[in-house]
Amino acid sequence: MQAAAAEVPVENESGSESRRGCLVIRILSPDVANRIAAGEVVERPASVVKELLENSLDAEATRVLIEIEEGGKRLIRVTDDGCGLTADDLALAFVAHATSKIASVEELFEVQSFGFRGEALASIGSVSRASILSRRADETLGHQVRCEGGSLSPVEKAGGPRGTVVEIRDLFFNTPARRKFLKSDGAEIARISEAVLRVLLGREDLALELKHNGRRVLRVDRAESFEARLLELFGQDLAGKLIPVRAEAEGICLDGFLAAPDAARGNAQRQYLLLNERFIRDRSLQHAVSRGYEGFLLPRRYPVWFLRLDMDPASVDVNVHPMKTEVRFREKNRLFALVQRACRTALEASRPSGTLHLKPEAPYRSPSSRSSSSSAAPATRRERVAEMEAGLFGSEPAPAQRPEVFDEPSTTTPMRGGASSAKRRSCRDGAWPRHVEDPESFRFVQMHDSYLVVEDALGFHVVDQHALHERMLFENLAQRMEKGEVASQELLIPWVRELSASEKQRVLAAEAELDAMGLRIRDFGGQAVAVEAVPLEFGDASPDGLIDAVLAADEERVEESFSSLRRRLLAAMACRAAVKFGQSLSDREIRVLLAWERESPQSAACPHGRPTRVRIGLEELERLFLRKD
Repeated sequence: MQAAAAEVPVENESGSESRRGCLVIRILSPDVANRIAAGEVVERPASVVKELLENSLDAEATRVLIEIEEGGKRLIRVTDDGCGLTADDLALAFVAHATSKIASVEELFEVQSFGFRGEALASIGSVSRASILSRRADETLGHQVRCEGGSLSPVEKAGGPRGTVVEIRDLFFNTPARRKFLKSDGAEIARISEAVLRVLLGREDLALELKHNGRRVLRVDRAESFEARLLELFGQDLAGKLIPVRAEAEGICLDGFLAAPDAARGNAQRQYLLLNERFIRDRSLQHAVSRGYEGFLLPRRYPVWFLRLDMDPASVDVNVHPMKTEVRFREKNRLFALVQRACRTALEASRPSGTLHLKPEAPYRSPSSRSSSSSAAPATRRERVAEMEAGLFGSEPAPAQRPEVFDEPSTTTPMRGGASSAKRRSCRDGAWPRHVEDPESFRFVQMHDSYLVVEDALGFHVVDQHALHERMLFENLAQRMEKGEVASQELLIPWVRELSASEKQRVLAAEAELDAMGLRIRDFGGQAVAVEAVPLEFGDASPDGLIDAVLAADEERVEESFSSLRRRLLAAMACRAAVKFGQSLSDREIRVLLAWERESPQSAACPHGRPTRVRIGLEELERLFLRKD
């Protein structure tokens, strides 16, 4: 066989060599290699904070101060009281694959420190202006080294306290394309807060303070226990709701806390799993916990839990992902069974025992008698406040001054189940139109207080009352926002809610958008926020639910545009404020919904895309009853 003739390299216009259009394989320069590594390790400021904080813990620090400016874009400074670095250590600190954590291949599979690859500082230094000042306890003077865009300066002597100070300035200054993808300062500090929280969960012996633009975001001292750390980070709302979990098997120790089922949330953001003090994500074990909660939760509710696993490092491969949040377990099935069984056992043991005392059940009333009842409990916030004031000041409650929402005669023809209920949710002036200009009559029935079955010319259709009302609230408020006519309802007493540091920053980051929507939330100090006013349309919605709606608008899906963020928040809030399944509606309220459904071109789906109605025609009915082939 004749060997192919060697092709002559040709230099193209850009200066790189090619062989007749084919690029030549070459070894990348250290600068290019470090920037590629930075793309995996340094995603955003939170990634930098995580790496530096973990380095502090590996240096046996007990106190850490983290100072952030402009969401970490301008400055990230981490100061610790760890063992410090020598001059020789500093000379290698920004060199790729230089590490004090491992020395052999065997140690790579038994990693017990946080960092071990030796990539982080080199990657960070290649995309920022970085410096390290460090002094060991046995030294009178410390040393300092600088790195700008991967270019190292000589190590110099410098004064400083025992421990290490790492400064990262102008992150991504030499990679403007990466900088463009960073989000607002508020969104970035929220991510940083979450990264810090994950580390704190694994180390209750650590004292830490986090500041942003000189203002304290979080401060924790050493905690006496894991439970105390949880209450410190997530607020006293969890007090009395934490169920301890503990289980052991060969080489595995599981402990932590499950929150009681009534503390479940509308999202899975308060589910934390730690492996050997390191936060990880594992869908299989997350599913194992969910299986343990089966039968304890309502549909579409997510449990809150904080679990820790201690295992032999040799039975886990942590060298899977650059961020070290994904791992591989050697005995995954055994671990799944242990977690599921432990969670199930803990929840069953926490069930209340003894005699259950129930209120006497009210006698059944037919729909007609319910609609004519005059002893209904106060339904609106204004009525409840009036009743409360009467109790406080010893006078009879003044009648609520809200005008009748519907004062025109009913033109509907309700079938059985279409009448009003004395215990139904009241209609808000902003949420339900006063008049419905629809000359046609609707024949309808409310089924299971959840669905509306409505006759039409071609058969009938079934309406999801929650989805349709959600869409109506969404469109009404969206139109008012476009016209600048959003009205707010001031709360008599601000509703205060404790959050985690990251949750609080996420809420405050959306403050301007929320104000524009009529939802006024302010910083209440500590880790709390206060709801001062709500949109008039959502006046009967729980303030807690509205805060949950803001948190449910997951930042991972936040679009860069102001309008898309506002739309997502509005959709989540409308979902919380809409009528619920199992909620009886009056015939007037049903007529409002059905009239709006007929008039609005957007009524076919809720803001999240789920259908609001399903139609069944006469021909399909005839086929079902075998009247037609």
